[in-house]
Amino acid sequence: MDNPSQPNPLPEKVVRRHAELLEEILPDFSLLVIEEGRPADSILHAFLRNRRELGSRDRRFLAQAIFSYFRWYGWTVNKLQLPHSAACLLGAALDSTEWAQSFQYLETRCNLPFPVECMGSLSAGEKRDKLNELLKDLPDFQPLELSDLVLDDFAKVMDPEQVEHCISSFQQRPPTWIRCRNSAEELTEVLATNGYPAGIHESISNAVSLDPGISLQHVLGDHSGQFVVQDLASQCVGLVADPEKGGDCCAGAGGKALQLMDLMEEGKVLCTDVRIPALKELKKRARKYGIKNIRTQPFNAANDEPFTKVFDGVMVDAPCSGWGTWSRNPDARWRSSRRDVAQCATRQLKILNNVKWCVKPGGVLIYAVCSITCPETEEVVMNFLDQQEDFKLEPFTHPLTGEQTNGQLQIWPWESPGDGMFIARLRRK
Repeated sequence: MDNPSQPNPLPEKVVRRHAELLEEILPDFSLLVIEEGRPADSILHAFLRNRRELGSRDRRFLAQAIFSYFRWYGWTVNKLQLPHSAACLLGAALDSTEWAQSFQYLETRCNLPFPVECMGSLSAGEKRDKLNELLKDLPDFQPLELSDLVLDDFAKVMDPEQVEHCISSFQQRPPTWIRCRNSAEELTEVLATNGYPAGIHESISNAVSLDPGISLQHVLGDHSGQFVVQDLASQCVGLVADPEKGGDCCAGAGGKALQLMDLMEEGKVLCTDVRIPALKELKKRARKYGIKNIRTQPFNAANDEPFTKVFDGVMVDAPCSGWGTWSRNPDARWRSSRRDVAQCATRQLKILNNVKWCVKPGGVLIYAVCSITCPETEEVVMNFLDQQEDFKLEPFTHPLTGEQTNGQLQIWPWESPGDGMFIARLRRK
């Protein structure tokens, strides 16, 4: 969590207000997330909606502080039993390479058992070792482990060779990715002119990364129709789908549907979802980008009767546990369980078995989940293929590396970097 140096010191009343705000909201946020399973970003959004007096600087500080708090919650609260403000301060130190003034002030109100310093440049393993050294003389101290930072059952549904690598990736703030609909060079020049360096991905020429926390509406407001905020792994799904120009597709109600239309240039996409507000929001976004051939229809892919119409391609962006998004949503790991994974896998297989009827003979079925668990990824596909003899995996090129796959691809959080994503491409015989 880097914070650029302030050109002028913040007034004491501002940093004091930040400390008091954290002391006010952290107990409630912790209860609502951990006990009631509510997303931290929606809680923060509701809080800020009722506190109109808070400016952009206050909102940015609170967002960074709260996400750092939950990113390191397994160490700071579960293991070390620190009070809320002290846990937030230590979480910010673990995330930051440079202290913000408000955290410097917060340190004067907290009593940590060692001097706090920024450790953002260290790896998760190095942070663990440093904290263990600093805390080793405390009474009854139990050494910190990387496994403390996730659920107890995390390793039981994961590829054992990837467990520690995944946990380390979750402890890093991912960049913001945008998909440029026109010239990536033009947008990066605009960002650089405003003091925000951005990079174009070496393999996906219209994917641009920049530091998180930047208000793109403020910087790129005049270019809002030229880009879509979309994680790199999510962009890979559309590239794997590779729809034919003028095709007729069925997809969900998200950014991947907009990407399909941009890739096809012309054609039609029917977007379905059980959430009517999501469909309305998609139509609104499509109008913003000048996309006209998107239709929407409420549809429960798990339970409703499949459409009688068939499509050249069907993209199943299935509801999942979201375990691949824990670097972007650090609180999500504390409101999930192994049971959620099992329930999601059952529903995902049911969806595939239902929507297969909507794929034309010779057509393509894309299955995608932002998860990294075995039950929701390769096991779902294996079970589907065991039941459906008229579908087979179709090899495709890995969008990030150029290597050939067997028809399935697990993108790990450190590969994007960003979300973890599983993609399978199946062809109906």
